[in-house]
Amino acid sequence: MKAIILGAGELGRLIASTLCAENYDVVVIDSSSENFERLKEKLDLMVIEGSCSDVAVLKQAGIQNCDALLAVSGDEAANIVACKIASKFGVKKTICRFYSLDCFSPADGITPDFFGIWRAFSPPEQCVRKISDILDNPVCLEKIQFTNPDALMEVVSITPSSILAGIRIKDIPITELLTKIRFAAIVRDRHFLIPHGDTLLVPGDKVYVAGKRHDVEDFLELISPTDRTRILRVIISGATETGYMLAQNLLKERIEVRFIEKNYQKGESLLDSMPQGMLVINGDPTDEEVMEEAGIQNCDAFISTADDDEENILACIMAKRLGARKSVTITHKPEYIRIVPAMEMIDCGISSTLVSVNTILRMLETGTMRIDAKLQRFHAHLTEFTVSAKSPLAGKTIVNCKLPPSVVFALLFRGADVITPSGNTELIPGDVVVAIVTPESRKDLEPLFPK
Repeated sequence: MKAIILGAGELGRLIASTLCAENYDVVVIDSSSENFERLKEKLDLMVIEGSCSDVAVLKQAGIQNCDALLAVSGDEAANIVACKIASKFGVKKTICRFYSLDCFSPADGITPDFFGIWRAFSPPEQCVRKISDILDNPVCLEKIQFTNPDALMEVVSITPSSILAGIRIKDIPITELLTKIRFAAIVRDRHFLIPHGDTLLVPGDKVYVAGKRHDVEDFLELISPTDRTRILRVIISGATETGYMLAQNLLKERIEVRFIEKNYQKGESLLDSMPQGMLVINGDPTDEEVMEEAGIQNCDAFISTADDDEENILACIMAKRLGARKSVTITHKPEYIRIVPAMEMIDCGISSTLVSVNTILRMLETGTMRIDAKLQRFHAHLTEFTVSAKSPLAGKTIVNCKLPPSVVFALLFRGADVITPSGNTELIPGDVVVAIVTPESRKDLEPLFPK
């Protein structure tokens, strides 16, 4: 597979790194060669300095025999032109990043396809969806979706007061529901563990739980604090596109929203575009007095969506210290992908760059393997593998498959059905199995799933 990436910024570099690890033939185009040295030092790829919308540059990159064009440069107009050019050259998968999808109007026939774009996505929109997923439950850290809409994986935090703290998995007192879900992985002190029946759950564990959507949600409800209340008041820091979209969603749910914004003009603009009565405070979110003026002591959730990563992290830590029930931060630099989840004062860290990479990976389904998500808490991928007729696993029960000890099949999709696999589950051609795969275990799994 050959992919051309437009833009060598943080997102472009992380996509390039991910696709190179997947053995893609990668070409990166950028108008500035500033980031090329780091790319060439670490990765086996081709780099070209030039305009993303220049036909000659695109032809030099090999647009004529390209499988996917990923337009993620900072110039949206150039991205659109490049996608149109690529579609004329027969590129089937043209994927374009937009900060807002408001430029489309399906009712007027103005769709991504009109511009030669196969798929369009908006990182702010994707981040808002991630935040909305985890906002109303204090123990839910992340929800991960699959190709099958009835399947769900949630990352659950084991708190000191949790009913699961100090219990072995096989002794969890909800036996019937336990047979319908799967504990796929545990992150403990930044280490990846494969859970078994004798595994003891301890405070601080981050547990990946998979199953049918309603079963996972029922499990989460059972282990959640009984005294938790509905989210009523949220403070958002940063009048960005993400902050604006999140506020609109929360207001529709009749949740009180307050904003903190350092820039006076941005704050005024936000105030003019929002319903009357919404409080916008002009000040630094890392200033304790500003936080108290916003009512941080009575805040159900504090969400930092500013463009400055360090400001977001500091604001969340301060908000938690001053009484916010839940703190959520958006970050952009790839360096923070692994750091933020390890910070005790931040309940949820969402990397907009990682969210974008995962969105693109889900679109680039190929062969018998599909990556659903590059996980944030440890170096692994959540991957779907298709069992072909040539697979040595076809016709075998899982207990007889002799899988590597570091691999757990979290879910199995058979047609539209979602199955929680057990040792007695027989694999048949066409089945799709889901596993959390580390770079080491992937080498062992790939021969088991030939095309």
